[in-house]
Amino acid sequence: MELIPDWAPNIHPMIVHFPIALIVGALGADIFSLVLRRWEWLRPATVALYVVGGASAVVTYFTGTWAADAVSVPAEAQPVLTEHSNLAWWTMWFFGVYALVRLGTHLWSRTRGRIAVQGLLFVLALGGSYLLYETGDHGAKMVYKYGVGTGHVDTTQAVAEPGLTVGTSGWQWQPQSDTAWTGRMRWLEGTPSDVQATLDTTRTGSVALTLRATRPVTFVVPDTLGAVQVTAEVNQEEFDGTVSLLHHVQDAENYDFLAVSGEAIQQGRVSGGEETVMDEAAVDQNGWVTVRAVGDGTHFRGYLGSKLVTHPHGDAMGAGTVGLRLEGTGTVRLRKLTAQAL
Repeated sequence: MELIPDWAPNIHPMIVHFPIALIVGALGADIFSLVLRRWEWLRPATVALYVVGGASAVVTYFTGTWAADAVSVPAEAQPVLTEHSNLAWWTMWFFGVYALVRLGTHLWSRTRGRIAVQGLLFVLALGGSYLLYETGDHGAKMVYKYGVGTGHVDTTQAVAEPGLTVGTSGWQWQPQSDTAWTGRMRWLEGTPSDVQATLDTTRTGSVALTLRATRPVTFVVPDTLGAVQVTAEVNQEEFDGTVSLLHHVQDAENYDFLAVSGEAIQQGRVSGGEETVMDEAAVDQNGWVTVRAVGDGTHFRGYLGSKLVTHPHGDAMGAGTVGLRLEGTGTVRLRKLTAQAL
């Protein structure tokens, strides 16, 4: 017989509400025991609630660390997970130690029943409850905003794209879904509804994402990088327009780019919404091509296959995100997109 039901990804969501309920209950009992001194049984009951609540906070923290290793966390939820973990660590220590202190003052005859000691400890627990609130709020945000551990997300957040892998030195995206990837991207221009996407298998057996944009769209992976190399495997045979690899993206009006059309490659920068082309070259491309853009301090390079075609210089841009911009008519096929920190 399994202890964890099929609908639960791990035990953490099954016990996470116990420390909240127990500690909030202990605070309520503490107030009544301070006011209703004749009800002496309330004081040991309050201490018992704090002790059980502190112990459950310890257990919940460790199940949470195991849960974080067992579920898929989208890139945009990673900062929330970090804050949730840090807050949970402090909450565990606070109420774990507090429970022992509260138990000790109750067992020691000199402090047992003294209203001044109990009042001071109540104020201390009230302050610790803010840690409990912030921890729970961050946990709820991961579940209800980003869909972590649920297996599904609401209409504003798509399920995690399994083909997008984010690591400490960059990320790699090999599309495996025609819709899930939209929820992993941050859309700076246009929306997911402006792109018609399908997943196809090429003649060589590889999987490609076919994109038809009804208007210019810009999307980035929400992972900040400094010096970076961006690589894309694309096919623009049926596209009349420009596919731009973006890097060091600050916002929709400030970024560096390598723009690829049917006959030319341009490398430059958009600053304050104004585009500046720093270098360009005529190219002859057919079928699937590998395009690379490098932004390394004041050095910028553009490659088509293994050939260096642009090499401008300019002021270094601050760290930013990486993504794509599509502007034109027809379909673009994307087989792979990677960003590697340099």
